[in-house]
Amino acid sequence: MGNDELFHTKAMTPITENYLLERLEQENLLRRIINSIRQTLDLQDILARTVTEVRWFLKTDRVKIYKFHSDDSGQVIAESVDDHRLPSLLGLNFPADDIPPHARELFIKSRVRSVVNVDTRQIGQSHLHSLENGETISEDIRYRPVDRCHMEYLTAMGVKSSLVAPILYQKKLWGLLVSHHSEPHSVGKYDIEVVQMVVDQLSVAIAQSVLLTQTHERAKREAIINGIASLLHSLPTIKLQPALEEAVNTFGGSGGRLCIRDEAANFRNGTVKNFAECLELESHYVKVYTYGQQPLMPDLARYRLMEQYSVWQEHYKSGDYNIWAISDIYQIPELRNLQVAFRPTKIRSIVMIPLKYHQQLLGYLSIFRDEIDTETLWAGQFDLDQRQLYPRLSFEVWRESKKAQASQWTADEIALADALGKQFATAIYEYELYQQVSGFNTTLENQVKERTVQLQQAAEQQQALFGVVAKIRESLDVDTIFQTTTKEVCQLLQTDRVAVYRFNPDWGGEFIYDFEIAGPAYGNLVKLTTKTVWNDTYLQETQGGRYRNHESFVVDDIYQAGYSKCHIEILEQFSIKAYALAPIFVGQKLWGLLVAYQHLQPRHWEASEINFLSQTAAQLGVALQQTQLLAQTQQQAEQLAQALYNLKQTQAQLIQTEKMSSLGQLVAGVAHEINNPVSFISGNITYVSEYAQDLLSILTLYQQHYPNPCPEILQHAEETDLDFIMEDLPNMLSSMKIGTERISQIVLSLRNFSRLDQAEMKSVDIHEGIDSTLLILQHRLKATLNSPGIEVIKEYDDLPLVECYPGELNQVFINVLSNAIDALEEGVGKNSPLLPTPQIRIRTEVLDSNRVLIRIADNGGGIQKDIIGRVFDPFFTTKPVGRGTGLGLSISYQIIVNKHGGVLKCDSQQGLGTELWIEIPTQQITKSP
Repeated sequence: MGNDELFHTKAMTPITENYLLERLEQENLLRRIINSIRQTLDLQDILARTVTEVRWFLKTDRVKIYKFHSDDSGQVIAESVDDHRLPSLLGLNFPADDIPPHARELFIKSRVRSVVNVDTRQIGQSHLHSLENGETISEDIRYRPVDRCHMEYLTAMGVKSSLVAPILYQKKLWGLLVSHHSEPHSVGKYDIEVVQMVVDQLSVAIAQSVLLTQTHERAKREAIINGIASLLHSLPTIKLQPALEEAVNTFGGSGGRLCIRDEAANFRNGTVKNFAECLELESHYVKVYTYGQQPLMPDLARYRLMEQYSVWQEHYKSGDYNIWAISDIYQIPELRNLQVAFRPTKIRSIVMIPLKYHQQLLGYLSIFRDEIDTETLWAGQFDLDQRQLYPRLSFEVWRESKKAQASQWTADEIALADALGKQFATAIYEYELYQQVSGFNTTLENQVKERTVQLQQAAEQQQALFGVVAKIRESLDVDTIFQTTTKEVCQLLQTDRVAVYRFNPDWGGEFIYDFEIAGPAYGNLVKLTTKTVWNDTYLQETQGGRYRNHESFVVDDIYQAGYSKCHIEILEQFSIKAYALAPIFVGQKLWGLLVAYQHLQPRHWEASEINFLSQTAAQLGVALQQTQLLAQTQQQAEQLAQALYNLKQTQAQLIQTEKMSSLGQLVAGVAHEINNPVSFISGNITYVSEYAQDLLSILTLYQQHYPNPCPEILQHAEETDLDFIMEDLPNMLSSMKIGTERISQIVLSLRNFSRLDQAEMKSVDIHEGIDSTLLILQHRLKATLNSPGIEVIKEYDDLPLVECYPGELNQVFINVLSNAIDALEEGVGKNSPLLPTPQIRIRTEVLDSNRVLIRIADNGGGIQKDIIGRVFDPFFTTKPVGRGTGLGLSISYQIIVNKHGGVLKCDSQQGLGTELWIEIPTQQITKSP
């Protein structure tokens, strides 16, 4: 690092430290303000803490929060001030004209922050949003000369420097954060940024406070409504007077009235008049409840009640009965006739609440408020007409007092009045109904009792129906459903018999379920039984007749029904005196009938009983449809399961067949290719042996007749070890002959295993197939560096030739033996010195004249009990991924059991090994394709 770089770094260090300190102060200020917002939901407390923190940060004499009123005037609602340098403005109001309209527009649209320096007569403005497009901008403070009037205004306040930032709520100007200093004070861009962050947090606090206030007001309003509602809805009485008093006190009223029609008088006179008509007859048809101050009607007044004056009827003649909130009764020309009644009182405001129910006017609820005196603390006296011409010279407190003022009804109060009006109207209407019912009870008591009994019976039957439906749906078995339905209906209707009749395709039919008989007194009179066929020509000709239209049919007395003689004879044959029928539909199709019979005497069927029978028949149809759908679903599920099983079996068989076919072709091809050169060698080695013998004979003769060859021949004979060659060459040729014979045997075994020339069923030697398979697996049976060899013990019985598919049977042998080798190799991999020598034992025996048994056992680790039943399932394997597909034993099972009619089973004990039993007949009776 050079000296220049070192000097530059040292020179920047104070600046960096100052910047970090400033950022730290900013973060601490925001953290304290945010903590204040989180610690309390009281807005006034938050504002008080905020002005204190901001004044500490800006180091100025005063920081205040200025909130705007609805008339654009404003009030200082929070302040932190050094009262030795500047006077307090807390609680003082400022007129709307103190902040010109164009300044308000900049506060809202641009969210401009203004800085004024009185000594330099400069005003600086920093815009947060662009006036043209509303986009957020980062703009430095731009200065211009300050307006003279503004200068005088600040000078009169004793302010030399000011900073103003707008506080917005829901995109409206809620108030201002203002900083004043009695001396010139430097305000930079950084200070404005911090103040902006503060007002942003204040906007959040204001939103929270508004929500909290609204929640509290809503809860308070609901509590008021619930309290008054509890007084109103207290049948058999209605507490109108206490409810009126509670309503008046809720609004802080000085009095109130409730004027409603007298329903009892209406009923006594035999007519029911509307409220307007009742007002005209006042003395007999209207009831008035009063509380607190009331208008004083002059003796010469036309009407005794204020509600009788036409002003109210005229106001509500359109039928739109809304709240009429009157802040000043003396400003409403329509009330001039009533004003004389209010002048002796201090009543100044009225809220008239029409009590309507379903657009029917039941009466009026009116709340009165007295005139009030107001006092406002202004920041200095100002001229209402001339204050725009020059600024105020003093900001000392000016008390403005006003006498006998009208108070405004707020929107919340009007909403509360509307809610209370609905409660009063509903309660009054309910009470009128109650009075009517009470009056009717006097003259119609017997009818009411009778109707009550009927309703009780209907309720009991409906409850009974629910019970029957519940019992029907407890089972999806058809017989159980029929038994439950007939028994329950018979007992509930107290009838002699209930039957289920099912239509046939020709619209004849039969009774498919036995009937429930109420008692044993019928003897042999009743001949109807299950499976009784009853073909009705009317039903057959009309394909269900009236029942197709969901109609029920009732006969109280067969002798009074107008039936023909032959029809009556049929009914008498079955001892039927009366009956009721209801159709049973399954879906949209007429399925049958639910029938109730009387055998000993006629019976009058009540409408409720027929309705009960019809509803039960409908529910029976639903239950039958559910059973049909369940049967279809179960059948489809079984078909899908069988199809999936067949698919798995086919897939497994195809995979294994292709595998064995490829293996057979490979083995056969290798055997063929090896067989050609081996045959060539085997065929020529005899001639080579003869030629060698001849050459050796000639050489022996040469040695006998020429015992002393030349030195060169002697030397060459010694170098080639001629004596050894003559002795070893016959032995070598004999070994080569044995080797070619061994290769020929291996090739023959490979061809026997592949059985490509034996695709049809043939009688073969089972042992030959086992030996061929062992020869194929010989490389896995030999010892290696990592594991000992596997000992194979053969215990062969004298087996007859077995008729089978040789290639597929060899496939079974290689699958079973391969699994045994895998199990033994897994045990060897555990490297336990206590494991026995790996061993496979193969036993064959004749079971009877037509069955042989092959048992292949290993002494491996065995198979767990919980999975031994799954070893023949397709794709089930206990081997690691990549070492088995789970098809070998599944294919073997199909070959032995399905194709050969044999038995394949597995017996295993964990830790003791596994044994596979293969039983096959020696002669196949049914040839599998």
